[in-house]
Amino acid sequence: MEMKVFVVDDEERQRKSVIKHVEWSQYHMCVIGESEDAQQALEMAEQAPPDLLITDIRMLGMDGLELSARMRKINPRMRIIMVTGYEEFEYAKSALDIGVDAFLVKPILFEELNAILERICEAERQAISRNQEEMRIKEQLDTFKPIAREQFLQELIHGLILSEEAIRTHADALGMFAHGGLRRVLVIVLDANPKSPLPKEEQVLRAQQLLNESVAAICGSLLEEKTTTQRGNIVLILRDANSEAIEAFDQKSEHILRNLGQEAERIDCCPVSIGGGPSFAELSRLSESFRLAQRAVNQRLLGSEERTFCWKILQEQEDIRYKSVDELKGDFLEVFGAGDSQNSLSLLGELLRGIAGSPHIQGSNLRSLCLQLISGANRIAAEIGDVSRHVGSEQRLWEQLLECREETELLQEMVRIITRLSDFIAERKKSPTQIVVQKALEWMNAHYRDNLTLRSVADSVYLSPNYLGALFREELGISFTDQLIQIRVNKAKELLQYSQLKLYEVADSVGYQNMGYFTGVFKKMTGFSPKEYRAGDR
Repeated sequence: MEMKVFVVDDEERQRKSVIKHVEWSQYHMCVIGESEDAQQALEMAEQAPPDLLITDIRMLGMDGLELSARMRKINPRMRIIMVTGYEEFEYAKSALDIGVDAFLVKPILFEELNAILERICEAERQAISRNQEEMRIKEQLDTFKPIAREQFLQELIHGLILSEEAIRTHADALGMFAHGGLRRVLVIVLDANPKSPLPKEEQVLRAQQLLNESVAAICGSLLEEKTTTQRGNIVLILRDANSEAIEAFDQKSEHILRNLGQEAERIDCCPVSIGGGPSFAELSRLSESFRLAQRAVNQRLLGSEERTFCWKILQEQEDIRYKSVDELKGDFLEVFGAGDSQNSLSLLGELLRGIAGSPHIQGSNLRSLCLQLISGANRIAAEIGDVSRHVGSEQRLWEQLLECREETELLQEMVRIITRLSDFIAERKKSPTQIVVQKALEWMNAHYRDNLTLRSVADSVYLSPNYLGALFREELGISFTDQLIQIRVNKAKELLQYSQLKLYEVADSVGYQNMGYFTGVFKKMTGFSPKEYRAGDR
C-alpha cells in the first residue's frame, strides 16, 4: 500500500524540485497533492488526507507549524518532514511539539531527503507488519478464547486452582467474573429413560435443546456462566451483585431452582433433576458449591421423585469433607481408573485442598507425593493403552515435575499431567458411575435384612470395596455404612407406622438382631426411640 504525499511550499522552484528529483515509487509513496498555500492544502487534505506532509516552516498566511497541527487532526498518524532555513532551525525544534519525523535545512540535499524517506518507509513497513501480527494474534486469541474459558471453568468448579489470587488472575485475563457479589452453582442432570425407544444420546440432546431455550429466560440477569461437565451435566453459575445478604440471594436463586424444576417436569424425553449448592462470595469456594450441588442432585438415586434438591438436604449426613491426605489419595486412585473424568477431577480438587491445608506436606514431602500420584495415575492409564505415546514416558513425566522450582508451579504441573491422563482414560473407557451407584443402592434396598458388608455389595456390582466406598462418598456425600443405616431406619419407620409387629420383630426385619443396638441407632437418626416413634410422640 502506497503512502500518499503532500508537498507544500510557497517557493514553486523548491516544491517542483522535491517532487521531480525523488523516485517516490521505491519508497512505496506517491505525491497526490502540491500547493503553495497552506489553506488550500488544508482544504485538499479534507478530501484526501495525506500520510506524509513535506512543508516549509515559513509561508505567507498560515505557516507550516499551524498547517501540520491542523492536518494532524485530520490524520493523527500522518508523518511530517519540516523544511527550515538555518536561522529558523533552533526555533522550529523548540517550538514544535506536534511530533516531526525529520527536519531538512535549506538548501535541501537530496541524499538527506532520500535517507529520511527510506527511514520513514522502513518504519511504515514495520508498523504494518506489527499491525498484521497483532491482528493475527488477536484472531488466534479470539479463536482459542472460548476453549480457554471452558478449561478455566472446569478447573474452577473442580477446585483445581487453589488460591483466590490465582483464580482472579486467570479470570481477569479471560474477561470473566469481573465483578464481586455472591455466587451459587446449580447442577442440571439429564438421566436417560430406559423405557424410551430413543437412544440415550438422542434423549439427552433433545432435553438439552429444550433446556437451553428456557434456562436463560428463567435465570435472567443472575446467570453469569454456563458450562457442561464431562458427564454431560449442565452447570449454571448464578451471581447477584445487588443482594447484600446471603438470605436475599438464596431466596432469588431458590425461586430459579423451583422454576427450573417446573420446566424439567414438562420435558418428557428424559428425566431432568436439578441440585443447588450454597452461596459464596469467594471464587475459590465455587468448587465447594458445585460439589454439594452435585451430591444434592444425586439424592435422586435414593428413589426420590423430586425434581429439585437443595444442598441443605446433606446437612444431616456425615460431614466427610475433612479427610486425611492419604485417604483422599486412596479415593482418587481408586476412582481414577474408571474413566469418570468428573469424579476424578473433583477428587483431585479435594486432594489439592487437603495438601494446601496440611503444614507437613511441603518441600520434599510435597514433591514425593506429587511423584507418587503421577506414577500411580500413569500406571493405571498404561493398563488401558499406550499412554506414553500421548503424554510421554513415566520418566519424562517425572522430569517435568522435577523441573518445577516453586510449590505452586509443581502443583499446577501435576494437575496438568493428571488431567491429560484422565482424558486419555475417559476416551477409552466410559464409566457409567451413577448407574453403578444406583445398582448398588437397589441391591442394598433389596437385601437390607441380610448381614450386608461393603464387600458383599461391591461384589454385586463387580467392583472393589475401596472403589465402591469412594463412589458413595463422592456421589452421595455419605459413607456406605451410614447409607445402610439410613435405609434400615427408613424401613423401620414404615414398619412402626403401618404394621403390628413387635419392636424386636421390627428390629429383626431390618437387619438388627440386637434390640439395644437398634434402639440406639434409631434414636440417633430420628431423635426418638422406636417406642416413642410408634406412639406418635415425635
